[in-house]
Amino acid sequence: MSADAYFDKLDREKATAPLAREVRGWIRARAPQLTEALAWGYPCYSGEGRICSIVPHKAHINLQFFRGAELAGHVRVEGSGKALRHVKIYAVDDLDDGLATILAEAVGLDRA
Repeated sequence: MSADAYFDKLDREKATAPLAREVRGWIRARAPQLTEALAWGYPCYSGEGRICSIVPHKAHINLQFFRGAELAGHVRVEGSGKALRHVKIYAVDDLDDGLATILAEAVGLDRA
């Protein structure tokens, strides 16, 4: 399944689909060099390695960072995984400069 097909299906299944589409566009605008593909059933964005993925839930979107433990200095980064952490997105307003900084640092970790 392609990422486009994933989002088309999501439109029929989840109330958070419009927000997931906003997150998708936001990532593409800030990191156009990343490739988009499905991994573990979710849209995943990669450079040299996997950087982040969009995981829709009932009332929010998790923007998961594969090296999120290395971003844990940011108060918005949640979770206790050895590597994977996430930021919860409840509304378009959450796609702010602070989150852009987190994404930029995640992309930087991929390049390192």
